[in-house]
Amino acid sequence: MEYEKKQKIQLIILSVITYLLCITLLFIGILNHITNKGRADAIKGGIIVEAEWASIITNGNGRAPSTYDLGYEYVDENGIIYREKCPFTLQSYEEAKSYMGKKVEIYIDGKGHSIPVYEAKNFNINDAWITMGIAIGIAVCYTAGLIIWGVINHRRKKQESIECASSGTV
Repeated sequence: MEYEKKQKIQLIILSVITYLLCITLLFIGILNHITNKGRADAIKGGIIVEAEWASIITNGNGRAPSTYDLGYEYVDENGIIYREKCPFTLQSYEEAKSYMGKKVEIYIDGKGHSIPVYEAKNFNINDAWITMGIAIGIAVCYTAGLIIWGVINHRRKKQESIECASSGTV
């Protein structure tokens, strides 16, 4: 009896962890979809403007060697600000600094979403759907496994009780 109780607790813990993983993946997928929808709308709109490299982002925790990314900024005629960090992984601060003030072409959607033209070529909005699909797939497969395991376990216990009743032991 103690063994069965321990098994049930382990199953509950495994189930909680599995479903938390699924919820986390689903949440990440939804956030990616929301973020990427604005970027996809900017590409579809086809409005290209020139933004300016305006910031240097240090990667690392202050210890050498660090790498540097760049951020651009653009303000449209309606006062909407477009800012985004772009992964460059430049090796020196001087190299990153040499980009400051230079122009970069970006797509804008008129609502604050943008994407650099050079990134738009490799942009894929389906990544968010893939993440959500994996989360749903794991949840469905795990739930189906629990149901099958429960049915098999129920039949086994029922068979054992029939065998015990027929042999006269309880």
